[in-house]
Amino acid sequence: MRNLAIGIFAAALSACSFTTIADRYGNEYGDWYNPGADFTWQLDLCERQMEADSVPPMNRKAAMRCCMHDHGVPVDNARSCTA
Repeated sequence: MRNLAIGIFAAALSACSFTTIADRYGNEYGDWYNPGADFTWQLDLCERQMEADSVPPMNRKAAMRCCMHDHGVPVDNARSCTA
């Protein structure tokens, strides 16, 4: 019985990784209703923009989150992205 519970718990944890994606700055995107795999092109675009725009490393986490938001990805604390 204990092995079954561990198996179910492990499966649930691995399923969570399929619903979110993360950028290299520590932001995570996606949830059960908006799977992160749907946002891969935005992630690639915004990561290229961070490098092309020479965003300082200390500002990249917030800039990346706002870039993703600007391209239609739901993010936490979207109010911080409005100018």
